[in-house]
Amino acid sequence: MKNLFLASCLLLLWTFTVFVSCENTADITVNELAEGIKVICPDSYEPKETKLEKRDNNTKEYTCTKSDTEKLKIFVKFRSCDNCVELDIMSIVGMVIGNVVATIVIGVGVYLLASQTRTGPVVSNRKSKSSDRQHLVSESRGPSNDHYQPLRRAGQRDTYDELVHRK
Repeated sequence: MKNLFLASCLLLLWTFTVFVSCENTADITVNELAEGIKVICPDSYEPKETKLEKRDNNTKEYTCTKSDTEKLKIFVKFRSCDNCVELDIMSIVGMVIGNVVATIVIGVGVYLLASQTRTGPVVSNRKSKSSDRQHLVSESRGPSNDHYQPLRRAGQRDTYDELVHRK
């Protein structure tokens, strides 16, 4: 039973095995330059080398050809940013320090303005003092105004009696 299991595992493993041929070991070499890249084809392939600038329109598949049947291909993808700004460490540190200093200056300014003591006379926006003494409810005792009249008992003082006599 164990021999049958081992034989079936080996048969299954042999079936899934792919035979790889490593005859063509030639590879395309890519070197990075300051302004782009250089694609170098292996010996006996044409073109020998191709220099490419870092531009979006240079994104495509490049081919090294030895004969009609033997070709090596490489896909080159460029991503360029025309409106980008390169930030270095000093720029970032300058922005952070500037932000902190501006925040502190605004905070101190708000504190100083809010903590000032107000001395001097208070200006009133009133037109006249007669508006304080206007009666909001008419004194007439008509049948429609009975529910607006306060009920007073003898000897009871109104809450606003004291306010009228103060000066």
